[in-house]
Amino acid sequence: MTSPHRIREFDTWRPKYGSATVSVFVAGTTTLADLFEDEALSVAAANPQTLETFTDADGRIHGKFVKPVYTASPYYLDIDSIDQTGIERPAITTLVGEDASKATVKVPGQTKANELEDIVVRVIHANNYGTLSTTDGATNNTLLTAAIGAAAALGGGFVVIPAGTWPFTTLTLPTSVVLIGDGRGVTTLTSQTADDVITLGGDRAGLMALTLDGVDLQTGSTGVFAKAKDETVFSNAEVKRFETGLHFRGGRLSDWFKLYVSTCGTGAKLHGDSDATGGADGAKFEHNRWVGGKVDLCTSIGIDLSYEDLQCIHNTISVAFENNLVTALRINGAQYSEFPNCLFTGNTTNLAIQDDADVVDGDPNKVIGARFLGGLMSGGAATFTGKCQDVLFDAYEFKDVDFTLTLPQNAILLRDSTEDSLVTIAGDGTKLTRIRSINDGASSGITTNASATKAWSIELEPGQLAYLEAVILGNQRDGLNLAHYKRAAKCHRPGSALDYDTQTANFTVGQIVTGQTSDATARIIADSDSGATGTLTLRDISGEFENNETITDPLGGSALANGTLTAQDCIIDQADTIGTDHEDDAAYNAAFAANGSEIELRVTGKANETVEWKTRVTAVVD
Repeated sequence: MTSPHRIREFDTWRPKYGSATVSVFVAGTTTLADLFEDEALSVAAANPQTLETFTDADGRIHGKFVKPVYTASPYYLDIDSIDQTGIERPAITTLVGEDASKATVKVPGQTKANELEDIVVRVIHANNYGTLSTTDGATNNTLLTAAIGAAAALGGGFVVIPAGTWPFTTLTLPTSVVLIGDGRGVTTLTSQTADDVITLGGDRAGLMALTLDGVDLQTGSTGVFAKAKDETVFSNAEVKRFETGLHFRGGRLSDWFKLYVSTCGTGAKLHGDSDATGGADGAKFEHNRWVGGKVDLCTSIGIDLSYEDLQCIHNTISVAFENNLVTALRINGAQYSEFPNCLFTGNTTNLAIQDDADVVDGDPNKVIGARFLGGLMSGGAATFTGKCQDVLFDAYEFKDVDFTLTLPQNAILLRDSTEDSLVTIAGDGTKLTRIRSINDGASSGITTNASATKAWSIELEPGQLAYLEAVILGNQRDGLNLAHYKRAAKCHRPGSALDYDTQTANFTVGQIVTGQTSDATARIIADSDSGATGTLTLRDISGEFENNETITDPLGGSALANGTLTAQDCIIDQADTIGTDHEDDAAYNAAFAANGSEIELRVTGKANETVEWKTRVTAVVD
């Protein structure tokens, strides 16, 4: 619709047009346009208009409209059937009733303008093909299939589905066709078909901003199925209540964002599988990424990342696994997988790592490279068997996790990770290894006197022991003296002491004692029991015990805390010199020393000499 337009050609005095007759015609016609005296277009004006006349002091005659004149039509002027103006078009304020298909638009910074019809056809609205039904799945199938077909005919695009809950049976999405709703849980597609419900029939197809709901976990139902399809799309999407939520037989280079899978038998089968194309040259599942979202309440497996008969390799998954009833994440022969910032909580088994049972040449079906970076695993089990090569937990927090290592061929490495006192280890515990980067360190510094100076230190927790080995170099800056040392130390820090009284049942060494008020926990490593009173020696301490609170262990031990924890200082059990020292001045020295909760490496120079010291220390701590 056009806005009211004031005809300004004779809005002011124009020379030579006194008493002229001005006709206003609709552009491109000989039809007189509707004219009005007001901007609201409510008071009709004459057409033609006779201009009023004004003669100036020089005798020149001028003409203008008697009153302002408005129109809403594109127009041209005819003056005395002699002169004609060009066409003027009022500004468009709405496209209702207008054909703007050939209008061109571009955004700031864009160099090429596009016609509106080319832009509009890229988005297909499902309700343009009929009225979606809240009860009739067959009707919706026909409607949605038509909309999907229209998008496919354009080479791909979005099919927009409005808010609401819409039943259907099955759909296939061709290449580059994406279903998009008004939001997860706002637009919901439901299907109770015991088959593949949505099939991704081409690359770059998928779901955005909607929920796909199988309602009642029909046996044989799969929410989304794909064979060897690449660059598939999920964004702010939810798939729930199917026997299998997602089943991908191969595929590569997909990038999924905020994908939620809930209440399925198996949440997601992500498989390297030659069945994808029916031959030996089938599809690997490789170089895919799933970031954001959650997998919860699955009754068998949350995510199954698996070598079936082709590699499942170089994939990244960063989601939350919550309250899955059997296994949250199974890594079955998958290789070079990364799991940054994952949350595992409330699962029966958080993680199961194993080799696939197929017999193949080489190691394509064995787990190599599984990196868990900066996450939390709380409760539940973690099981490891098979090759388990380069399985790493880096900066991970473990709380009340039960590790089971069933003869893994390689060690599982926990680097810069923490474990609370409720963590347990079963099976081959020697294959669960720990490294703290901060324990292996280098330092440098200067001495200008003969005082022993701290060059490096490590703090031990109550109950920890350590073996330390250091290389020390001293080099005089203002002279020729130098020194080489190699030192070792065996040391420990005794457990902290907690006195108790009013004991009603004996404590058991090896059990976890818990403060009923503070929720502090610790492992009992000794108990000096004098009947109603005594002293517990504790390690793996979490929290702070409170005076007079009840403390208990799982086997019934119970008493009142008599005071708070008493920390113990570190002790060097044995200090060794490795090899032969070389020093040009007997005043130089290097030695380990205990200082409260720390073990320090101290270096000693000489008065009035500037000595530069470099040290490197390796620590093994338990």
